[in-house]
Amino acid sequence: DFTFANYANYAMNCNLLLVAGDPLSSVQQKAELAQALGSKGGFSGGILMAPPLAMIRTLRGLTPKFGCFDSELMQEVPYERLLAGNPYLRTHECWYWIRKMEARYFAGDYAAALEASSKTQPLIPCSYAMIEEAEYHCYSALSRAASCDSATAGERVKHLEVLAEQYRLIEVWAENCPENFENRAALVGAEIARIENRDFDAMRLYERAIQSSRAHGFINNEALAYERASSFYRGRGFEQFADTYLRNARV
Repeated sequence: DFTFANYANYAMNCNLLLVAGDPLSSVQQKAELAQALGSKGGFSGGILMAPPLAMIRTLRGLTPKFGCFDSELMQEVPYERLLAGNPYLRTHECWYWIRKMEARYFAGDYAAALEASSKTQPLIPCSYAMIEEAEYHCYSALSRAASCDSATAGERVKHLEVLAEQYRLIEVWAENCPENFENRAALVGAEIARIENRDFDAMRLYERAIQSSRAHGFINNEALAYERASSFYRGRGFEQFADTYLRNARV
């Protein structure tokens, strides 16, 4: 049954990429096999794996521009036109914009990440209770937090309002399942504390995000928490701490 096989392959590869933090070379190999199988299942199955595979490739530096999916295998604009307005592909469209938001966030293009987040927002009901919903709220919140540094006063107020809403939601998940969500809640909380100049709270929460990620096997989230902590310390003038955290992120 190609429909269920394609979905199972999609879920497995996204879990390996975004949750388990498996080596990208191994995940890419599995994603390419999944895409080959999906192409046998017809139109929808053939395009389902394109965004996660493109994200893997850009994270590995295999696309011309880091954080952008454009390559000889996929072009963003035609793919977006293919999805837009097609009621049968709303879930595909939702997942695509989430992957694009994450890729742009990792590349430091926070304006583009927020634009992708706004495209996702009306589609997120397609993904209630799925890992994509958690990914959306986590990376949308992180993108808003990063955008606060260059925002106007009015934009900053709006960002903080939405951040607070998303943080409350992630905290509820963390209370019910700390193994999966404590590290995410701590990282978003640390970023909010950083913006509000609550430095001690920020330090404490960055450490909690790092320790919780490590304790529960989220190696990718641990690295991200180290990176954000490094940026925090560098912004406060503590270069030695910043360099130490950055080295840990790379390890």
